[in-house]
Amino acid sequence: MPRPPGAPLTNPRGQAAPRVTMALQLEALRPGLQAEAFDLSVPQGETVTAYGTDTAVLSGILDLIAGFSPSMGGRVLVCGTDITSRPAGQRGVTLISTRDPLFPHLDVQSNIVFALRAQGQKHAEADAGAGRMMSLLGLDGLGKAAPRSLSPEQTLRVMLARALVTSPAVLLLDNPFAALDPQAARRMASLLSKLTRARDLSILQSVPSKEDALRAGGSIAFFQSQTLLQSGPAADLYDRPAGVEVATLFGEANCLTGQVLDIGDDIARIQLACGGVVEALASESELAEGQACLVCVRPDRISPFFGTQSLGLEDEDMPPVRGALTETVHLGDHIRMRVRCPEGTEIELRRPPLQTQKLPRPGSPVQLAWPAGHATAFPLRPDLY
Repeated sequence: MPRPPGAPLTNPRGQAAPRVTMALQLEALRPGLQAEAFDLSVPQGETVTAYGTDTAVLSGILDLIAGFSPSMGGRVLVCGTDITSRPAGQRGVTLISTRDPLFPHLDVQSNIVFALRAQGQKHAEADAGAGRMMSLLGLDGLGKAAPRSLSPEQTLRVMLARALVTSPAVLLLDNPFAALDPQAARRMASLLSKLTRARDLSILQSVPSKEDALRAGGSIAFFQSQTLLQSGPAADLYDRPAGVEVATLFGEANCLTGQVLDIGDDIARIQLACGGVVEALASESELAEGQACLVCVRPDRISPFFGTQSLGLEDEDMPPVRGALTETVHLGDHIRMRVRCPEGTEIELRRPPLQTQKLPRPGSPVQLAWPAGHATAFPLRPDLY
């Protein structure tokens, strides 16, 4: 029976589906005159990580949300309230940035107390609140320490304590791990994850590396300059890229030109310019039989078969992709291989290292294969020639 208009959504057991509350909503936001408007939301209790090709742009977007710079259009809503025209400090958000350091003339506890005193709390109440937050952030014993004596990790912990003690609706983090070594960055990422669950934090952060974005564990908003290309779980950006740019810049996919032979059940059969006929998912963009296209397939999704013996999989309609191995490099957690096809196209592969595996020599003939679901075909746009 169809659901009556206005009736709540239900799950298969007939129970009402839980309503998702948005802590932060950016609606048709334009961060610059030449920028395309975009929408982005941060659900309550979750972390969304902005990652892209220009870290300065991402910092500017966080400044805009915090009220430190104007937008060229759109709205910013915090917990459903439009705060677009409110001044900084009255928006229900707190920004942590290296551009807003700790007060050097105050000790650690006084830096945290200052945030509460600015909200009108009495000194004794502010001292108690600061003490609790210091314990939560692992800062016991550092209350009288001067900011200049702290390590980069301790400094970030104090900045987090100063921000969280005021219970903001949304926490904005601008490249929070920039000053940390890799081990400290992993510890702080783990701490943020625990705090998010324990205190139901809603976080929008910007990071300069894909590794940091993946480590956060939540949704990723991937930007090319000021343009939001795609947002969602990392698996979607990897396996269901919205465009060639996401597939290549985020997924580091090989990009192979070809022509669509036919399409059935969202699977396109494609004659590649480098030789061979392959199958790939037809993207949601318009893709038609006979059209020039780009096949995007990640290096770790390609299986190599060395030697000249037939795979036993091909037929006259599906000849395999063939080439010669030109490079093999052991990079610790994976082996990078490069294969050159007869007409000059180079394809990169990444394979897991095996102790019993004997690496093939450069020049070895190889055939390449991948399941249709591990590649995506996009129309070949004029700007991609």
